[in-house]
Amino acid sequence: MLYTGLKVMDINNFEGLREELYSALKIDDLRFVEIESKKRILPGQVERLKEFISESKKTRHIKTTYFFDQFLDTPKMDLFRLGASLRLRFKKGGSKVYLQYKGPGFLENDLLFRSEFSSTALRRISLEESHHDAIHFAKTSVPMILKRHAGKAMVQSMKRHLGENTIGKISSAPIISLYQKDKYSVDLGDGAYLEPSIDRVSAFHITPMGPYPLSTFYEYENEIKAENSSLFSKLRHLQDLVKFDRKVVRSFRLKTESLDKYHRCTSIFFGRR
Repeated sequence: MLYTGLKVMDINNFEGLREELYSALKIDDLRFVEIESKKRILPGQVERLKEFISESKKTRHIKTTYFFDQFLDTPKMDLFRLGASLRLRFKKGGSKVYLQYKGPGFLENDLLFRSEFSSTALRRISLEESHHDAIHFAKTSVPMILKRHAGKAMVQSMKRHLGENTIGKISSAPIISLYQKDKYSVDLGDGAYLEPSIDRVSAFHITPMGPYPLSTFYEYENEIKAENSSLFSKLRHLQDLVKFDRKVVRSFRLKTESLDKYHRCTSIFFGRR
């Protein structure tokens, strides 16, 4: 992640913040800005943390979901080195598949700011019937998927961050992550809410001999959601996110995780960046 001196907590200078975020994240539409906190959880803390969140004011448990991601990269791991991530997200037992991209971002006050995009549901993607991979492309490629299923903002941002040459080289799928996510909602009013969650992640490295287990770990995540993905609403409620997280951190002494799941898993081989 990038580290900057942006004062994004100063909501009184909204127009200035907009320009700073345009420059730092290099995207054209700030509706695709994700503001998220991530904390590491010890296995023994999970059940108590779930109870703590459930008993918080204006909080309700939404659902427990199960899905898995396969992270894509070039053979030389260019996306990893650039601080970006691209994944195929499999939902509903693999019947729904989406291409999702997160661009390079920055960390400020333990909050991660980055761009986040998703395609429409993909076609011509099928489960691989072998022990060597989880998916395969059937007569398609990442550039073709972007052309058929991705919005203009997603395509332009990927080209700006990665370059068309790098996008054309994406052909490796080194990491698979399986998730159990317990998702909650905290009503903030005016169409905005916090979405804390507790994730159990099992990560595997794909090798010629098949999937190799890397690690299983837990994470606490919290994110601001708003109607129409309004940046103003997200920034307006930053203090609500910080306040909620402060209670969680004080009660459980959680440490900030600055890396997304792809970089956390892949850093085992290449070091933390």
